[in-house]
Amino acid sequence: MIHCSKRVAAIPSSATLAIKARARELSEAGHDIIDLSAGEPDGSPPPEAGAAGIEAIEGGSHRYTPVPGMPQLRSAIAAMYRERHGLDIGPERVMVTMGGKQALYNLALALFNPGDEVILFAPHWVSYMPQLQLAEAKGVVIPTRPEDGFQPDLDAARAAITDRTRAIIINSPGNPTGTIIERERLEALAQLAEERDLVVISDEIYDGITYDGASSCCFPTLREGLSERTIIINAVSKTYAMTGWRVGWMVAPPEVVGACCKIQSHSTSGVCAVNQRAAIAAIKAPRSFLDPILSALTRRRALLTEGLEQTPGIEVGPPPLGAFYLFPRVDGLFGRTTPDGTLLTSSLEVADFFINQAGVAVVPGEGFGEPRCVRISYATSYERLSKGLGRLQDAIAELN
Repeated sequence: MIHCSKRVAAIPSSATLAIKARARELSEAGHDIIDLSAGEPDGSPPPEAGAAGIEAIEGGSHRYTPVPGMPQLRSAIAAMYRERHGLDIGPERVMVTMGGKQALYNLALALFNPGDEVILFAPHWVSYMPQLQLAEAKGVVIPTRPEDGFQPDLDAARAAITDRTRAIIINSPGNPTGTIIERERLEALAQLAEERDLVVISDEIYDGITYDGASSCCFPTLREGLSERTIIINAVSKTYAMTGWRVGWMVAPPEVVGACCKIQSHSTSGVCAVNQRAAIAAIKAPRSFLDPILSALTRRRALLTEGLEQTPGIEVGPPPLGAFYLFPRVDGLFGRTTPDGTLLTSSLEVADFFINQAGVAVVPGEGFGEPRCVRISYATSYERLSKGLGRLQDAIAELN
């Protein structure tokens, strides 16, 4: 018999991918499942991206690519940061990876020794903690509160810093909450990182998905010299609706890029040439392609927010200013009984009830470090979202 390692046994599967697999399984069995668990936009990429991909295939882009990325893509990313954010960087600070997830995993292995501590704020993306565990580092979780708009508590973060603390991970706009961290808090975080000599890993993958005139801040632009202790994570996945192309990147000091290249040279090597050509075209395309996507998402966000606000047992809070999720509290349903006699005591059980009773897939909050909530994506059609909302309300009305 083959036995798998203890390090793998110690981590959970991705909560988001697990519920998506369950939704697919039920759909294939003939059930009408409305999947509101998706972490991907339903809009189309810039047309220039697809055209560039086709041209790359027909033009013979079939060879290995450099591990840190094609020079043309690294230069395009550097130019984008100079033009959009005023961040003066060269391509040597850019590394292309197979999505933002690989960039984060490379960093976990490259930066942290066993026992090192990394601060992250809950609710947080599901893969931060398992990646740290695989690197034998320790994630130190600082809770945030729905009533505070899930803004990070910097006093609590300061109190949690020890002589083993090496980094802080932030995500703005955030998954699963859609929270954009206030600039004053980011400035305070920058000061704290400088005072305690910490690295800041700034996951900015939703930076193009914002509403109501809000905008997110590119973290190292806050003050001079911050680029030397900041690593930006981003990708074409969310803003450009290109999740399946698997092109992400990090922006980091050259020594960090070099360390991560060592790791990637022994895992996946360079990202697919065709996909990198498409990513170049996407990044250079006019941003006007986002206008209809954001307009549709804004309308859906209003539908879901208003509908859930009228649903007993659900607490929504202010509409999120970024990403495409709501993260409502469902602990108002705890203690109630389903028609088949199951007592609801956790968001896991609430999510099971929703998919089994209502045929609606949502992600339980346990995977994000907040067991009172569920994540609901509105990155689907207005009609499908409206139907799913109605199903949830009907199912909740049947609880005892």
